[in-house]
Amino acid sequence: QRFFFHGTGREYFRIWIVNVLLCIVTLGVYFPWAKVRTQKYLHRNTHVAGGSFDYHAKPIALLKGYAVALVLFGVYASLEPLFGGIGSLIGLSMLLAVLPWMLRRSLMFRLANTSYRGLRFAFTGSLKEAYFVFALWPVLTFLTLYLLTPFTHQRLKRFQLNNSRYGSTPFSFDARVGSFYRLYGIWAACSLLIIVAPVVAGGIYLW
Repeated sequence: QRFFFHGTGREYFRIWIVNVLLCIVTLGVYFPWAKVRTQKYLHRNTHVAGGSFDYHAKPIALLKGYAVALVLFGVYASLEPLFGGIGSLIGLSMLLAVLPWMLRRSLMFRLANTSYRGLRFAFTGSLKEAYFVFALWPVLTFLTLYLLTPFTHQRLKRFQLNNSRYGSTPFSFDARVGSFYRLYGIWAACSLLIIVAPVVAGGIYLW
């Protein structure tokens, strides 16, 4: 089934400009209301198979989530000036301890507040899986000089999609790690070609 978007640039611009002005006037406090208003417009104008989506999140719930994130960021930012390098290590450890829980809650919140034809989506991924996907694999990726990036990406998408539901119907994700490495290899080869080709061409021209 094909997806169709029935909104217009003019309608979206009116929503966008009002959101920007109100966020400026309220020093960012209006941002959750702006996000809900934007998501409602985008969801309700997205159609597939004769039905449309909807977004049900409440701005106050988003505001509470942003407030928690802001407090955590403030604590993290204040640790290094107070304790130097040890403070940075403590702050990073705190983020690794809290971030998987927050990201999992974010996935649950987003899907629980999204519906299609009146039926809600859901996310059922466990907290244990979240710590592997959002903490362990990224740390190991860094320690291996990013050689595990395709593997970590595949595990992230598998976690997101295999644990998503539409009503009681589960989604599924079948892409294997090898296909991610192939895509990343193609991307790396193309990037290298873009960098090397002008140098080679310039050298031939000068020669």
